[in-house]
Amino acid sequence: MARPRRLGTVLALVALVVVALGAWVGWQAYQVNGSLNAVVDDAESVQAAVEAGDAPAARAALDGLQRHSADAAERTSGLTWRALGHLPFVGDDADGVALASDVVAGLGTDGVEPLISVSDDLDSVVPRGARVDLDALQRLQDPVAAADRAFTTADERLRGTDSDDFVDRLAVSFRDLTDKVGEAQEAMDAAATALQVMPVMLGADGPRDYLLVMQNNAEVRATGGLPGAVSVVHTEEGRISLTRQVAASTLGRREQPVLPLTPEERELFSTNLGLYVLDANLTPDWPRAAALIGARWAETQPEDPAGVLSIDPVALSYLLEVTGPVQVAGVELTADNAVDELLHGVYVRIPDPAAQDEFFRAAAKAVFDRVSGGVADPELMLRALTRGAREGRLLVHSFDAEQQAALAGTTVSGELPTASTSRPQVGVYLDDTSVGKMSYFLRHDVRAAATSCSGGRQRLSGTLRLESVADPATVGGLPVYITGGGRFGAPVGSQLVVAYLYGPVGGSVDEVTFNGRPVRAEAAEHEGRPVARVIAELEPGEVTNVEWRMTTPEGQTGGIDVRTTPSVQPSRSAASYASACG
Repeated sequence: MARPRRLGTVLALVALVVVALGAWVGWQAYQVNGSLNAVVDDAESVQAAVEAGDAPAARAALDGLQRHSADAAERTSGLTWRALGHLPFVGDDADGVALASDVVAGLGTDGVEPLISVSDDLDSVVPRGARVDLDALQRLQDPVAAADRAFTTADERLRGTDSDDFVDRLAVSFRDLTDKVGEAQEAMDAAATALQVMPVMLGADGPRDYLLVMQNNAEVRATGGLPGAVSVVHTEEGRISLTRQVAASTLGRREQPVLPLTPEERELFSTNLGLYVLDANLTPDWPRAAALIGARWAETQPEDPAGVLSIDPVALSYLLEVTGPVQVAGVELTADNAVDELLHGVYVRIPDPAAQDEFFRAAAKAVFDRVSGGVADPELMLRALTRGAREGRLLVHSFDAEQQAALAGTTVSGELPTASTSRPQVGVYLDDTSVGKMSYFLRHDVRAAATSCSGGRQRLSGTLRLESVADPATVGGLPVYITGGGRFGAPVGSQLVVAYLYGPVGGSVDEVTFNGRPVRAEAAEHEGRPVARVIAELEPGEVTNVEWRMTTPEGQTGGIDVRTTPSVQPSRSAASYASACG
């Protein structure tokens, strides 16, 4: 009878150990959860303190963030917690919590702390008194570069983890963390690049002249809108001034393209691409458009531009949210009315095109002077600029090879992606051919999805929704300058919209339909990417859906990146969709 008693004792001890171990694991999980929740509060306190310019409060909040994140990382890095990663049902969750804890701890030390150390200089990125402090920019370079590296590493670790098998609550929190770190990484990358190129662009090595192009979304072009008012921005030793303004239309028409065009460009965009500055951005590739604009400027104007910058009225409205209203020729431009005034109201109120151009130039100068003079809250200005850049409304191209190499691949570069990567690149770009200002009434939306994966290739599908919100009952009463007057093939009030559907590098565009009916699209290629070109005639109030099917080449098994032309409404011009390859 001794053996059964001993066996029972052993089983009781095992049960006690299991219960104790479970209690200990539960207690550890409870503590980790508390620490991570405290990290969220600390991060919000850090951000609030930095925005308020309260350095002591920022440092105190950072100390809390580091303490709580280190506690979570320590509790999830031991042998017992790692052993949980091998258990069924809970293993993935345990690994996910451990990864999140370690990532947050690393960011607290390597990502946030360098920024806190130079928080007093962060405001120096935007001008005050028409000048940017070049010394402050230099002090920011190393800490921001260190933060950029930390956030890039964190972003890669989080995005490299599949959270689909996590329990629902953890999956939501993990994806939220991934998205937030991804957004911060994008901002850090943009800031690091800006700090690298800004000193030279601001004239640290000698004076520079840049062209600032106002894109007019009322006549849509692939990168946003027709180039309208062009301003010369002069920089020297950090000082910024707007010295001269010219209407792009006055640069005239050439008999031959200002730069040699490739056969692909001639086929897709015609020779107009190189004949008129107004058509230089028929191509979706901003560096190419900038080169064409700069070349024409250099042969007709006294300045030899060092680069070409671009903004549109929607981004201008974001700046006005920070600066407050400006007065332009008796009209108060505000964040709420700037888009309507600059893309429509001016054409209704002012019949003379030359007077319209003068209004645009005055508006550009008024906002430029207000921004360059300095604002009360530089943090809000940085947010406005970042928002415009994310939506593809702020573009920068430098003719200096070293500067442009630094800008390559950033949000503001506006490049047409031509390198084959694991992520399929899809583009949907629009050009107006009705020669009016009816794109003010154009609304478009792009959606895509990966539908299957086989042999390392993905099948993609997508839809472009085009809508004219013009009122059929009143459109006939609008000025001819807006409607086009039926002079270029489109009836009064209708729009002829050319849509360019760019497939992945090395892939194919297999099928195009209009409202469910197959159509024969014009097939071409541009910089190694297949392109289908279709033309939609939109009557006032009409909606058209353009659907397509594409196939990636072998090896492009990642998520899909889709880019499109910026709209007249606030919206992102880029989106990503999940891979079908898992």
